[in-house]
Amino acid sequence: MSTPSESLVTDRNAISPAKLRSFLRRMITIREFEHLGEREFRNGLIRGYYHSYAGQEAVGVGFIEAMDLKRDYIVDHYRDHGHCLTVGISPASIYAELFGRRGGVSKGKGGSMHMYSLEKHFLGGDGIVGGGISVATGVGLALKRMGAGGLCVCFFGDGALDTGTFHESLNMASLWDVPIVYVCINNQFSMGTRLDRHSSLTQLVDRAAGYGMATEQIDGQDIGLTLASAERIFATVRERQRPVFVEALTYRYQGHGIHDKPHNYRTAAEEEPWIHRDPILLLSQRLMDEKIMTQEQIESMRQEIVAELEASVEEAKRSPLPDAGELFEDVTL
Repeated sequence: MSTPSESLVTDRNAISPAKLRSFLRRMITIREFEHLGEREFRNGLIRGYYHSYAGQEAVGVGFIEAMDLKRDYIVDHYRDHGHCLTVGISPASIYAELFGRRGGVSKGKGGSMHMYSLEKHFLGGDGIVGGGISVATGVGLALKRMGAGGLCVCFFGDGALDTGTFHESLNMASLWDVPIVYVCINNQFSMGTRLDRHSSLTQLVDRAAGYGMATEQIDGQDIGLTLASAERIFATVRERQRPVFVEALTYRYQGHGIHDKPHNYRTAAEEEPWIHRDPILLLSQRLMDEKIMTQEQIESMRQEIVAELEASVEEAKRSPLPDAGELFEDVTL
């Protein structure tokens, strides 16, 4: 298991005040987006299921910030709203997708778990646990053959390591020298099952190391450390044209999905230390310690973001439902 080195701490402190403020805005946007999304689910506007990204914002923002989305691609898992926002997909089009409206990013046909934007190099969420891993491996191989220096980033949860697709894909990626970064967002639970009850190896980097690729375990709560790690890892993948497996340690603040009751399988005492390491709280404290923003300015930013998101919700509600005649459009028969 590797841990953040002293050099990473130096890199962490090199982020400009403007960039730190930008990170805070993006992370608060994700958190508040999820709050409003859950509200509209309970109001009956969202059907199916809803998986919140709350608590994991630093992972998505840090890794996507380090990408070059002119040549790199993302393949995601079903907890994909935060990544959609971070690549620049508008909140209104994401809400419209959640509402099943024509103005949605997938024309209202994908819903919560199947967002997609070729323009943004975002090749979709996937409703199957581990379902995107093989797709991402193929994307990485295609990028290598194209020779433009692009790489693929694949996001998935700790539960995906128990699928056959995970093992088959990592074996082939290592065998064929695929430029891909597998980012395991280890939020400590596979649905309602804690890590030590579903994985015989609780250091998940050890499971990937068996395929002969570099691995790294990082602090997924600290945006500075996450960004520094991502930048260094991406540079290594581009140079060596080899896969890397990353285990980002984070925590799922909500249940697995909106109907889940997390206190059925974890306690408030267990949650307490993670709440104190909330990625938004950590970044806010850094901004205040470094005299970049005051508590009042941070709260004003939050209120401004909520107002913008409320407007996006209303815009999405005005989008029409797809016509029945569109049922077989965009489908290969």
